[in-house]
Amino acid sequence: MTDHNSDPRPDWLDDFEDLANEELAESSACDQVHPIVAAWYDELMAGDPPASRDAVWQALHCLTTEVLADMPQSLAEALAAANAEEEFADWVTEVLLVGRAFQIALDSGRLDDL
Repeated sequence: MTDHNSDPRPDWLDDFEDLANEELAESSACDQVHPIVAAWYDELMAGDPPASRDAVWQALHCLTTEVLADMPQSLAEALAAANAEEEFADWVTEVLLVGRAFQIALDSGRLDDL
């Protein structure tokens, strides 16, 4: 239930949110949400990544380095054998960027239809 002390939304919205949550529980939420997320993802991939300060880019690359350092040894060996470490690192950074853009979209209300 909603914490009414910190939520600026009107109380009458709670009934609608509760009803939506009940409906989602009765069917696959992914079936209902997936088309919205897929459309958002297609739109994101057709454009530029979210605007970011240099410090954000640096942090994303540092996080990529940490993820790569923590991957299973067998995966690291397979990437090395395929000479694909850099390609994989770029993909991990892209995944992190998509996650960042997704969080921005959620925070801004862009995906409130979920």
